[in-house]
Amino acid sequence: MQDSIFEQLRFTRFYTLRILNSVSKEVVDKIPKGFNNNIRWNAGHILGAYEQLLYANTGDENRLSKEIIDFFKGGTKPSDWQGEPPSFEEIITLLEQQVEQVISTYEGRLDEVLQKEMKLGGFEIKTVRDMISFNIFHEGLHDGLMNGLKRSLGQ
Repeated sequence: MQDSIFEQLRFTRFYTLRILNSVSKEVVDKIPKGFNNNIRWNAGHILGAYEQLLYANTGDENRLSKEIIDFFKGGTKPSDWQGEPPSFEEIITLLEQQVEQVISTYEGRLDEVLQKEMKLGGFEIKTVRDMISFNIFHEGLHDGLMNGLKRSLGQ
């Protein structure tokens, strides 16, 4: 039987993709008043977080290019983009593929200690399981932001 953390990951990603597939392509790059980023940035940020936080801290090979990660890492925003970021459709495709990539890479390795531990408030992220759990939480936060963006954009 597969670990429940992977089922949580699948559920969260299903929800993320449902949000992304429900928004019209005309609004994915709009930034309403009161927001710093758009729907495409949030989707790319979710995608890149697994690379920056999970793969990088286990020493496993990145699945995304540095160029893609650089568009969406924390502290960035679309107004700072140099060049053309991945299309919204490409981000969705990569998000669809990522869950099974994470599972195939880390199944049987959930208790493996990360190369670099992280502390967020009182929470310590020490193992692969901890990092996947954090990424699920992080994805949920950005799902909420994307829902707020959708509402602000009349979607």
